[in-house]
Amino acid sequence: MNVEVLSASEEHRAPSRPFRLRDFRRVVALAWPYRKTLAVGLLFTVLFAGLHTASISGAFPVFKILLEPEGLRSWADRFVAEERLGIEFAPVTNDANLRVVRIHRRASGFPESLSTGVDVADANGESSAEWLRDLADAPSGATASLAVDPGGVRQFAAVTLTDSEWSHRLLRRIIAFVATDDESQKIRTLLYVLVAVVVATIAANTFRYFGEVLIAKSVLQGMMDLRDQLYERTLGLPLSFFSGTSTADVVTRFVQDVQEIQRGLITLFGKFVREPLRAMFLLTGALILDWRITLVAALGAPVAVAIFWWVGRSVKSANRKLLQAYGQMIDALTTTLQNLRVVKAYTAEKQEQIRLDTVDRSMFQQQLKLAKLDAFVSPMMEGVAVLAGSCLVIWLLSQVLDHRLSVSKFATLGLTLSVLFDPLRKMSDVWVRIQRAVAAAERIYQVIDHPIEAQGDREALEIGTLEQAIEYRQVTFTYPNAERPALSEINLRIAKGETVALVGPNGSGKTTLASLLPRLYDPTSGCVEIDGTDLRRVSLKSLRRQIGLVTQDAIVFAGTPTENITYGSNQPAETVKGRVEEAARRSFADEFIRALPGGYTSRLGERGSTLSGGQRQRLAIARAVYRDAPILIFDEATSQIDSESEVKIQTALREFAKGRTTIIIAHRLSTIQFADRIVIMDAGRIIDQGAHSVLFARCPLYRTLCETQLISSSATS
Repeated sequence: MNVEVLSASEEHRAPSRPFRLRDFRRVVALAWPYRKTLAVGLLFTVLFAGLHTASISGAFPVFKILLEPEGLRSWADRFVAEERLGIEFAPVTNDANLRVVRIHRRASGFPESLSTGVDVADANGESSAEWLRDLADAPSGATASLAVDPGGVRQFAAVTLTDSEWSHRLLRRIIAFVATDDESQKIRTLLYVLVAVVVATIAANTFRYFGEVLIAKSVLQGMMDLRDQLYERTLGLPLSFFSGTSTADVVTRFVQDVQEIQRGLITLFGKFVREPLRAMFLLTGALILDWRITLVAALGAPVAVAIFWWVGRSVKSANRKLLQAYGQMIDALTTTLQNLRVVKAYTAEKQEQIRLDTVDRSMFQQQLKLAKLDAFVSPMMEGVAVLAGSCLVIWLLSQVLDHRLSVSKFATLGLTLSVLFDPLRKMSDVWVRIQRAVAAAERIYQVIDHPIEAQGDREALEIGTLEQAIEYRQVTFTYPNAERPALSEINLRIAKGETVALVGPNGSGKTTLASLLPRLYDPTSGCVEIDGTDLRRVSLKSLRRQIGLVTQDAIVFAGTPTENITYGSNQPAETVKGRVEEAARRSFADEFIRALPGGYTSRLGERGSTLSGGQRQRLAIARAVYRDAPILIFDEATSQIDSESEVKIQTALREFAKGRTTIIIAHRLSTIQFADRIVIMDAGRIIDQGAHSVLFARCPLYRTLCETQLISSSATS
């Protein structure tokens, strides 16, 4: 078998095109009905990101306590004093003077000689730590007396202090509560800090857990809605859609494509929100510590963005091909397993294995491509991170040696910026996931956006019971992608209550002609009418209520005999028990149903696998009998029916056809003998019609069919 036949046609494949914002919006909108749950989940995610950053920020006081002689309280005093003076000092040591590291602004009263590298001290000789504490506590507008010592020449100045920020005052109060500069109390201070870090970490991860659960819940509910919408749309599609798309390809959209969208949305609302928030909060913390150093470290971001963009485009293309390959695999497996008896009978196991292996290799190539792309992103990002980190460490160390950066800031910045690469690394697969989700959405919305056969039904006419006749007027029909018409200029009138048998060789158009009546297809040209009304003006629901259909391949659903007989009925099974049993008796199905272990409540196998061909046909007739429609279409089965079943089926058909307008697609002589009229078809045209005796005498094709196909079928039964 040609493997290409099993794939979706190019007409129904998602076209190769770049990321489309419209498809992305439609994917995100799936969670909108559950926005309250999603919003709470996102709020918890924000809280997690904030508390996670707070726990990382706890490294600074730890490093301050462990690595520097300047305590937390002294650092807080210096920090507030620096903000009020507009200059930055080196960390406090035992020396009396403070070294100016950076000048942010020149407050009123600063001498011109003040510059970086110059020592500053209290003009009254107070120690550096005490003087900084006094500066931090001084009221707004107070004057600070200081001595500047540029080049060994001491100068005195009075500098006006600016007001301290409320956040700075709060910081000093908190540090004063938990910290002391007493060396003997450093363990107690460290314990307080570590407890706060542990509490923040536990709270952060608790929020993360509930955030992820709520986000997953809203997305999964959205996926249920999407499958419902897709299922409803698929059932409403015209049969012409499936002429160009394999069933397995449609099934793949339900399973694999929906799963890709689910993963993409969970990643979008999870990682895509959580990791950038983490990065933003960590970046804010790093900027507060030293904005110049942080901005230099951020120069590697464009490289990461370029990698994401390139990988994302490649992943989208590979994932689309992979989804199509899944459809091919499902189709190949279904075909093999459903026809396993034939495979075994013809010892074609090796041939089927080779065919499946060919499909599997095609899928393997796309999976391997995706694996390579996934494997490429993380190592590349880590390589960029290590390179950037190494350069950063060297630069930070130079700042420490030049006394422009404290050891605790160096350690905290190194930790913060290294942790900052973690959300960036995790973001590497977000774009990949979103691209895969959009590729899957293209295929799903291709089905959802396809016009359904019932569109415009609100304006359609409600048709009543057949009163006069069914009439085909100059009907021509061509299947999608077919080269020639299946029906050509058909003219046929079937009166109310008449039984018409359609006879002809295989491919002559018999089933196609009958399929136009319930509008499974619409004519390419011409029209089909009931009582003079074009069926295209009639609502499908009112039309199909008038028709009972028994197909050649008797369809039995996985369920009970009662569920199969009442199929399409909205009435509870327990209220129509007598009617169900009456339909089964009239179709001679009651006898084998009662012999089943559970009778009418027995569970039948998938596609009625536990029943014989004749039993499935009688159950299908019982379904039509129960429907009690005024028009019957019976496509007679020719396989898997023994002589006993044939007699019962023919008897049931004759009895049920009385008083109904019946179209029989006949394959057996015993079936057509009770027909009021026989219509002979060949190559999509009606070549003759009439009674059996007349046709046998004047129609060579009918005579040939009787002498070969029809009579032999009857004789071999």
